[in-house]
Amino acid sequence: MPPKRKRNAQKAPARSKRTDKNATTNIVDAGPSVENGSSVDSVDVCNLALATIGQFHLPLTVLQAAPPQKKTRNTRTTPTPTSIPAPEPEPAPAPTPTPRAETTTESCADTMDISDDPIPQVVKSSEKMRRSKPSRPDPYTTLPAETTSYIQLRFQLMNFKNVYRIVQLPVTFTFANLHTLIQYMFGWSNSHLHRAEVVSYVVMHDPNGDLAGTMKRWGRKPMLGEFLGGEEEDFGDRISWKYERDDNPIYHVDQYGVRPEGFGEYYAKAIKDSHLKLGEIWTKDFRNNASLGESPNDENGIIYEYDLGDSWTVHISCDAKELFFESRTPINCPIIKQAQGAPPIEHAPDWIPGEEDANDKTVSDRIFVRENFQLYCEGKLMSCARRTELAIYTPEEEAERQQRLQRQREQRMEVDSDEENYDDDDDDDDDSGEWY
Repeated sequence: MPPKRKRNAQKAPARSKRTDKNATTNIVDAGPSVENGSSVDSVDVCNLALATIGQFHLPLTVLQAAPPQKKTRNTRTTPTPTSIPAPEPEPAPAPTPTPRAETTTESCADTMDISDDPIPQVVKSSEKMRRSKPSRPDPYTTLPAETTSYIQLRFQLMNFKNVYRIVQLPVTFTFANLHTLIQYMFGWSNSHLHRAEVVSYVVMHDPNGDLAGTMKRWGRKPMLGEFLGGEEEDFGDRISWKYERDDNPIYHVDQYGVRPEGFGEYYAKAIKDSHLKLGEIWTKDFRNNASLGESPNDENGIIYEYDLGDSWTVHISCDAKELFFESRTPINCPIIKQAQGAPPIEHAPDWIPGEEDANDKTVSDRIFVRENFQLYCEGKLMSCARRTELAIYTPEEEAERQQRLQRQREQRMEVDSDEENYDDDDDDDDDSGEWY
């Protein structure tokens, strides 16, 4: 007599007639087996489910898996009647990452098998980006910190008599602010390189002469006559005089803080113009000034150069008797006290018809309004050296002016069709034209 076969706990149900309710219940209960069962029984159950669907015409929602049941030590589980769950709503699309997060996708060809899940994208946290430093403000158009301490300086355009400015400046003014101020006061376009040198032992020209406000010499090296002491010059004396004593500036200041090419290590200390303040050149205690007390305040000066090819040069000096001032309220804008003359037109040939001498040009009264320099830094005001004046105007006023000049040109073209005659008339009458 053959031994009795043990009953299998996961034996497939017999194919007997069942009611719709029982068939539905068994199929729903087969859901956990499909997910967690063995590979052989899972296939049988799936085939049975497909066959039952075809026999009883059940909807596809019947295949919706029921929640998994807890496993017990007994392998036999008693099916619990469950209702057919409603179809789940479609999942919402995954939110797109914020634009600030940087996304990098690793290559999956060498790191995953065909049966593996795709490697998810590695999204860098935006926390570091939020903690990153914001873009720095422009040092040339950002006004310095407010202060009540001011110094008064003279800006003299070299080689042009009586073209100067006398300005009271906050001690927090940087050389970057100083560059912007010079462009504003002399009507230049800020389209060339610039640099500055801080020098000591400055000797000025006669304040009542034609070269008033310009430096006669600077540095610790004496004049050749002083070096010779009244004796007749011998061979080699000039060479000895040239290299007798150190004659280097204290600072070389530009946009990059780089020492000029070809100069020695001890030529000057190179520094960025945004890192040096006027309050470090002139101090109330002269022992703390740029020369560390080697020369008094009134013997320290600045040589500013713009457009290094043509070399517009401005000498900046001070008067020891009128150097330091105090303001009742802290402010950070310059106060222009005097303004005389204007430079020749920038980017123009040597001679422009109708252009007046530099010292005879007028200066717009807007230059004396303290708040206008801040508007200039914000791009709401412009300045330009023209044929007869230093003009300060708004962009809207300049647009209207250009339209008016264009209408005048068109009217003259209609009156005189001869191009040569038109050019002659334009030279005589037009006060603006290509050169403003």
